[in-house]
Amino acid sequence: MHKMLFVISKGFEKAGSATRAMQFAALAAKKEETPVQVALIDDAIHWAQLGMAEGIRTTTGEHMKDMVDELIAAKGDILVCKACADKRLVGPDELIEGSRIAGAQEIVDLMCDDAMKVVTF
Repeated sequence: MHKMLFVISKGFEKAGSATRAMQFAALAAKKEETPVQVALIDDAIHWAQLGMAEGIRTTTGEHMKDMVDELIAAKGDILVCKACADKRLVGPDELIEGSRIAGAQEIVDLMCDDAMKVVTF
């Protein structure tokens, strides 16, 4: 069984690319027996912040909020980089359901898992 980790670093300045990355993660999570985790780093941590994905979409019309909701509905796991969130003064109470703060070591451990395919955006 393959597992997938999507590492997204793009924030509001590249919202279309970030939305496309989240779309790919949501599609992968919908596949049977494909555990998917998304690690949000740098400015991408805002996608897990309450209300921040609202109104964001790609040039082809996909909405970030829809992609996040689909990922969570498919049991995808959203990890928010602790150092990145701390720097931006974002705490766990400000995160959407289905996301959680994770330290760098946890994210690196996932990257080092031999069964994990890592995709970065």
